[in-house]
This record gives sequence, C-alpha cells and structure tokens, in this order.
Amino acid sequence: MINISNYPGNDNPPRPPTVALVGDGRRAGSRDRTGGRWTGSGVREALTLVAAVALDWLACLLRRWGDRWFAMNDTEAYWRGWQITKTHGGLGRRYRDLRFDTLTACAQCAGAGEWADTPCGPCLGTGRITLGEVS
Repeated sequence: MINISNYPGNDNPPRPPTVALVGDGRRAGSRDRTGGRWTGSGVREALTLVAAVALDWLACLLRRWGDRWFAMNDTEAYWRGWQITKTHGGLGRRYRDLRFDTLTACAQCAGAGEWADTPCGPCLGTGRITLGEVS
C-alpha cells in the first residue's frame, strides 16, 4: 500500500509568510509565522512609506503657499516676459530678464566705453552692444 497524503508535521513544506499589499501592489510588510507579529523589515518599509507620504504632502503645501505668496510678482514677471525660477522648495523666486542674453561687450572699446579718449561710436559710450532682439 502507498501512502499518498502526508500526515501533519511529516515532511510538509512550511507555508509561505502572508504578505500585506499596499493599494498599488507593493509589499507593505510581512508577518512572521510564529504568532503573526510584524517582522522588522515590514515595519521599516511601512514607516518609510508613511514618512515619504508626509514629506511629499508638506512639500506640496509649501509650494502652494509660495505660489500664493508670489502671485502678484509672478503675474508682473509673466507680463514683462521674464524668466521665473522657483527656489528653496517654492518659497523663493528668482526673476531674470531674457534680454540680458543679448548684451555683450563692445569689440571696438573692449567694454571700456571709450576709444582713444573719446566715447565709443558703436556702443555710444556704454561699453556694451545688443546682438539681437528677443521675441
């Protein structure tokens, strides 16, 4: 006679640990076989996820606050065609006129504004010339 089924405890493979999944299918933590307690890696992963969500929420809140705080300045900068760079996580702004890219030192007077003790003709004594217009 051949015994087809194994009796409890005789050469049975252990059951795989149960895995809890987060909404997007990632593993949130695993439970230990003995007592159903959380293992250390599962707790660490869950805390990391909670911390990441909290920091993302805080960063979004700060960006929105900065956008409201600088709304009037940003509107004027858009109207003037300036470049706006958000700094310090959205709590600071840097404005720059793109026409500065078209300025260069005068080649005749090397940016001094004078040529042979007289005002330079091409740059009108300013020491810089405009290369072209920004559209």
